[in-house]
Amino acid sequence: MEKTEFLKEMDNPERFKNLDDGWIQDSLTGLDWGPSSEDVMDFNEANEYCEKLGARLPESHELMSLIDHSKRKPACLLDDMKYDDWYWTSTPVSGYPEGAWCVPFIYGGVYVGSKGSGSYVRPVRASQ
Repeated sequence: MEKTEFLKEMDNPERFKNLDDGWIQDSLTGLDWGPSSEDVMDFNEANEYCEKLGARLPESHELMSLIDHSKRKPACLLDDMKYDDWYWTSTPVSGYPEGAWCVPFIYGGVYVGSKGSGSYVRPVRASQ
């Protein structure tokens, strides 16, 4: 797929399909997205939460693929994202081992979060 085709497809809500187990399949990225966590948790708790579900924390570019730049509160292509806090990614911050990149869906974007603070989790796995 060419870059321009990929970018056009990014905004296509039909790229998502609800799966029987409550996850959402993304045909564009080849990822399945688990339900958003109900509560915030620190970085280590977030990793453990994902592992229990047979999943992992998304990388920053993966989670950013859910940002809908035409919306706010939440600026997300999925309906069940919480926008009043940030979401963890597994992507480390260079030169800052106590931090990881986070995505807040109130407006979209990527920011540094302290691993000891609390953020929501959107687990991800390879598409089934």
